[in-house]
Amino acid sequence: MSNVSAANDAPGRGFVAWTGYLSLVQALLIIVPTVILGSAIDWPVSLGDPAAVMLPRIVEQQSSVRIGYLAYLIYSILFVVLITLLSGLLLGSSHRVLAQIILAMATASTLARSIGIIRWLIPIPELATIWSTAGDGQQRHTIGIAYDMLNAYGGTIGEVLGVSIFAACAIALLAIGAWLCASAPRWFSLGGLVAAGALLMTSSEVVGIDPGSIVPILGTSVVQCWFLATGIWLVWRGRTMQQA
Repeated sequence: MSNVSAANDAPGRGFVAWTGYLSLVQALLIIVPTVILGSAIDWPVSLGDPAAVMLPRIVEQQSSVRIGYLAYLIYSILFVVLITLLSGLLLGSSHRVLAQIILAMATASTLARSIGIIRWLIPIPELATIWSTAGDGQQRHTIGIAYDMLNAYGGTIGEVLGVSIFAACAIALLAIGAWLCASAPRWFSLGGLVAAGALLMTSSEVVGIDPGSIVPILGTSVVQCWFLATGIWLVWRGRTMQQA
């Protein structure tokens, strides 16, 4: 059986279990923004909607949008915390360079996600307010152009770089490192590679392929299932260590 202590100097059972609990939180926390933003603005399908459709929704659902994206921001920050803990737990001191690379990728992912999320907390709500008070079509057309540019810029950084590429690299490297160290069950590494591949598929627009609306949802679902399974395993492992 794989042992999480193989790559570390006998990590405490509390550390193992609490890392597992955090993984469970990471897996389930995505439900909060999905439910709140989904009911308010049809998120994430509506991310590509034009200004004439999206801005009125934001005016009507401003409180829900703010709460939903704040929850999504917390979820994104927890990503780098969890990946750091998993890296320390599974790689230990023998693969410090790889652990540092993983940390860099996870940090870049969280930073990029945060930049993408902030656009929905400050500038876009302000554009929506201006839109609602605009007196003529020309002014709204100008606001629409500003919205499209801001959304494209923030979306590229947040969704393509943060949610997809950097996160996929961090997860893939962690999965490979755990495989090399034999510090986790094989399903952890294989599942991590599948999750990383699913995330990379969501960034296919970089090479001119439209991922559609289903691929991003599928990619996120695969990753959350991997975090959920990882959390269950680590909590169980921590309790087993306690009994031993």
